[in-house]
Amino acid sequence: MATQSHGIVVSIKPLHALVQGVMGDTGKADLLMRQNASPHGYSLRPSQLQLLQKARAVFYIDDAFEPFLRNALKNLPSTVTVVEIAHQPGMEILPLRKSSDWDNHDHAEHGHQETSARSENDHGHEGDDLHIWLDTDNARTIVQIIARRLSEINPDNASIYQVNAKRLLDRIEILDKELAVLLQPVKDKPYIVLHDAYQYFDHQQGLNGVGSITIEPNQPQSIKDVQAIRKKLQDEKVVCVFREPQFSDRLIETVIEGSSVRIGTLDPIGAALEENPDLYFLLMQELAGNFAACLDEDRN
Repeated sequence: MATQSHGIVVSIKPLHALVQGVMGDTGKADLLMRQNASPHGYSLRPSQLQLLQKARAVFYIDDAFEPFLRNALKNLPSTVTVVEIAHQPGMEILPLRKSSDWDNHDHAEHGHQETSARSENDHGHEGDDLHIWLDTDNARTIVQIIARRLSEINPDNASIYQVNAKRLLDRIEILDKELAVLLQPVKDKPYIVLHDAYQYFDHQQGLNGVGSITIEPNQPQSIKDVQAIRKKLQDEKVVCVFREPQFSDRLIETVIEGSSVRIGTLDPIGAALEENPDLYFLLMQELAGNFAACLDEDRN
């Protein structure tokens, strides 16, 4: 009988769902960010710091994405295996866009850059877009990384991890087909998002995102920036502007004032979804469904 896996800690919900999916019935992974919050403004509680100290392994994206982990990771015992997912071999990374006004014509030419593993002390690539799980090809790589690293930590369960990983990869294959069907009717519809969190999803699915209201939603926007995005709204004949439940709608309301553009909701980390091994698939299906519902003018 397989031994129980204890002490596996994961930062955010989409990654936690994939880790738990690979672990299956061998044990329960602990999730750090349970609340409906942004990773950039999150703070660890004392009990979570203690959990990290006692962990066997910590899985996270990158400490540029989860800055709340930076100090905690530096102070972990050497016995803790730290797995920074974003820069493992085989992961494909897109650079952050430097402006909220995107040049949509470059979509077809803007390819991924495959990353190589970095040294143990080389953390926090501030120039990378780290919403990597929103590309299902990256999700496949993440599943394989998780299975490999868990097998190193708990070799008695290695065969179980491999079976579970194969099951997840098969589900991602089905998910790809579901997303393609759902999004096909709205691929040409221009939209604007609150902040630039959906580049991976947009590129993989061939959607027509034309800009974001802000680079960083917690930072104030200048009058010039607001005027520029309002002009974009008109010039591009934007169908929908997408809000996020973790952030205030104040900026969106200012930008769309006086227009007839629709408002949709997107949640890139599944903050409102219940923690469970199916969350990654529910998140991706919900994203696609919300894109389709707001952008399909025949459905509104």
